[in-house]
Amino acid sequence: MKFLVVGDGFVKSFLFVDVFRKYFPDAEFVEHEVPWPNEPFYDTDEVKECSGTPDELMPLVKDADVLVVDTAPVTKALLKAASKLKAVACTRGGPVNVNIKACTSMKIPLFNSPGRNESAVVEFTVGATLTLMKNMALGHYELKRGIWRGDLYLYDKVGPELSDLTVGIVGYGKVGRNVAKMFSLFGCQVLVYDPYVTPSIIEEEGHKSTSFEELLKTADVVSLHVRLSPETEKMMDESKFNLMKSTSYFVNTARGGIVDYDALYEALAKGKIKGAALDVFDPEPLPPDHPLTKLDNVLLTPHIAGASQKSAIRGIETVAESLYVYFDKGELKNCVNKEIFS
Repeated sequence: MKFLVVGDGFVKSFLFVDVFRKYFPDAEFVEHEVPWPNEPFYDTDEVKECSGTPDELMPLVKDADVLVVDTAPVTKALLKAASKLKAVACTRGGPVNVNIKACTSMKIPLFNSPGRNESAVVEFTVGATLTLMKNMALGHYELKRGIWRGDLYLYDKVGPELSDLTVGIVGYGKVGRNVAKMFSLFGCQVLVYDPYVTPSIIEEEGHKSTSFEELLKTADVVSLHVRLSPETEKMMDESKFNLMKSTSYFVNTARGGIVDYDALYEALAKGKIKGAALDVFDPEPLPPDHPLTKLDNVLLTPHIAGASQKSAIRGIETVAESLYVYFDKGELKNCVNKEIFS
């Protein structure tokens, strides 16, 4: 069996080979890498958040039995060029860089790695919230410029302690659930909004299920953990920020398209909310002259919440195991398009 493994600067191709050899010791591996994250993602009408081009993969995929990628684009044309292809795997939870419809129409199973960076995002969300409220990044930046910001000890500029906070979690999937758990360990009261989760489940885990509007009105910290979809696109707009308290903080480690960033800038600049921690933007990368970069009450990071070495390995191990049980037993573990077998 021949594998084409296409890594990048995060999920390295040699890591693919190291893990996959444990499951497929007799396989042949062809390695390739695309330039992300040293070069930003690009989108097309067919696939999203891609790195590299289909053309560079065409000659490599022709005689491959399995194509495994992280961020490389898997387009309809690339799939057509792979006449021997039996399966595709993507180490991401949301394989947006793969044309799922094309895989399905060509009867090629697609495997993914749900929750690979769950722990990393949870840790980052809590860390970013603390960094924002405690003025750690601002104090660090100013001190490196030779400015001693003693004013950050002023009563009206210091942040609260976690045990005094009510944290609002929007989206109660794996990440949202564990962010809620982490904050509750600090003594926070946790409010949850997720219309797809039974309120009793949220209540049994020690949190309060509430409406979106009530959460925004009540929470000291509002943290987003939903996928970008037509339903969630720009769900945080001017009307939603107007509901939040002037002393509240906003955290987004999900997707930039969920937020109207012009409205968020106005809320921050006019003091409608106290601060924001943002790891994702719309568009990405964030333009260097974006108004958000001029504000002191915002923490900006370059879409790195899901970054950890364990996340990279976990993604590879998940798809390697899924491919192994598929070829060995015909099981469809973590298969995105199971309907092709019905």
